[in-house]
Amino acid sequence: FEDFHLLMTAFSLALEALPVLLFMLLAITLYSAALLFMAEPRSNIDSMPTAAWLSIVTMTTVGYGDVTPETTIGTLIISGVMVASVLFMAMPLGIIGSTFNEVWNDRDRMLLFHRTKDQLREWGYT
Repeated sequence: FEDFHLLMTAFSLALEALPVLLFMLLAITLYSAALLFMAEPRSNIDSMPTAAWLSIVTMTTVGYGDVTPETTIGTLIISGVMVASVLFMAMPLGIIGSTFNEVWNDRDRMLLFHRTKDQLREWGYT
């Protein structure tokens, strides 16, 4: 389970930066949904949740195809969302990758510290 401990350490270090990124993802989603809601006819996108659905599906590159833009402006907005989300999603992957690299390079010291702590706890020291 030592490798699992390294994995959890890397995740805990990466979680410090992720709330800001999740907030930005929410802001991009709401902004693009508002633009889509204004640009598309009500026969296509009838509510703000439908526009948000289209934004989320586009940003996550799932692309169900159940809702698509009909107007040229809507298509341009969705194209911008695609490009922005690909660039934005590269940021958390870089942060997580860098954190895993740091933990992996420091694994010997971390595992020694973890084993020493477990041994001291086993001997009754706190």
